[in-house]
Amino acid sequence: MSACANLTPSERFFAIIGLASRKLREGDLMGADLLFRAALAMAQKAPPELARDLLPLALCYLSLLRRRQDRADESQQLREQATTALDNHPPSPQTPPFQILMASALRQLGEYRRAIPFIEQSIQVEREGNDPVAIAELLCWAGESYNHIGLKDHAAAPLRAAVKIFRNHPEDPRLSNALLGLGCALRESAPAEAEACYRESADWHVARAQLLSASMAWSNLGVLCSEQGRYAESLELYERVLRVREQSPGTPAARIASVLINIASSYRRMGRFAEAHASLDRAIELAKPGGDSHLASAYGDRGLIFRDEGRDAEAVDWLRMAYEEHRKQPSPNLGTIADDLADEIAALKRLGRLEEAAIAEEKLESTRAAMNAVPQADRDLSALDTPTQGAVLVELSFGSRPGSPYTRHESARLSRQLSDAIETQNLGSYGGHVAIPESTTLIFHGADAEAMFRVLEPILTSEPMCAGARVTIRQGEGHRELVMPCRPM
Repeated sequence: MSACANLTPSERFFAIIGLASRKLREGDLMGADLLFRAALAMAQKAPPELARDLLPLALCYLSLLRRRQDRADESQQLREQATTALDNHPPSPQTPPFQILMASALRQLGEYRRAIPFIEQSIQVEREGNDPVAIAELLCWAGESYNHIGLKDHAAAPLRAAVKIFRNHPEDPRLSNALLGLGCALRESAPAEAEACYRESADWHVARAQLLSASMAWSNLGVLCSEQGRYAESLELYERVLRVREQSPGTPAARIASVLINIASSYRRMGRFAEAHASLDRAIELAKPGGDSHLASAYGDRGLIFRDEGRDAEAVDWLRMAYEEHRKQPSPNLGTIADDLADEIAALKRLGRLEEAAIAEEKLESTRAAMNAVPQADRDLSALDTPTQGAVLVELSFGSRPGSPYTRHESARLSRQLSDAIETQNLGSYGGHVAIPESTTLIFHGADAEAMFRVLEPILTSEPMCAGARVTIRQGEGHRELVMPCRPM
């Protein structure tokens, strides 16, 4: 209590947000609710110059909680209140926890464009600590966010830097994620490099028998092949992805829809329009309940099919539907919107509907202005080429796939138990987790990896959910791997 008494009001606020976030990860929604509402009350009572910064953060995290509680309307209202406050009054410089907490919340809410400045600020903060792995993860956040809003050129630089850092930790699953993101950023500007990234990402998962996770890279590779006219390869890749996803229980409908949309694009480019329409019929049926960006993509692709069939009036209708669906997203893909508007304008001009084309041109100009308004960060990360810390990675044999024997809340409680063990002895800290359908990897960093493992080993050995876990202990350029024993039934 005495330690808490010495904290400033903002430090107490951040401590409450951090504790509430942990309870949210562990599934203690009631505890998280009490703490998030306490943080909101603190923000509302703070001096105006402090409340202006803390209030949007509290609203963002309450929005995340309401979403987890299946209170979608309330979650959206809270998110809109937070983003309105951010747009009207950009936050003033704050202590380091503020930037990364805000970046994390906005990313989870799908507010990628608004998250970018906070991610970039977090990168600058982490540079002072000179922790390459922490910076690499933030660089992935930045690249992912730029990719989501369609700014591929912006995304390439941070993702390439992240890949360079993670190559010093080849067992880290974030390497595969960084490669996948870099491939998406380079697909149009450097397709050969993008293809190499996709193949390496897929191979990383295939080597671990993680086919469902490999399907993301295969799907993106299929897009690249289709764009290059390699249709047989493209369709073969899509069929493989579709087969893996349909045979995996619990695969979200949107993941099936995305493959069908890609298949339709290949058929459209091949001039097989009937098959393209049929694939999109199924995709739209699957995507409609979720109403996310996949539905917007399906509408846009149908517009392109009609365009290629010479049915411009119908193309305009579907491209407009796509535009409206994109605008419903918290952070729409501006690049895709710009492409769809350009196609709509061309179709309208062919139809002689020049007044409507002028309106669409105004929308296109506004979209391009929004894209140009996002600055491209200038970073010097040359000092971060080599790892400076040891690491212990614990790859649990269950992941995010429905039907797993353990839930994400149970893995969150395990991560806290392990983290407390090494932090109590000042040996290191918890570096986060990576959950894919097939596995969950807990990551710990510290100066002495072997010392960390000696403390973690008794817990890993006694905990049933760690049976069969693959543990990697890395120090500098060397590492060793072992598998935790399976407990007898």
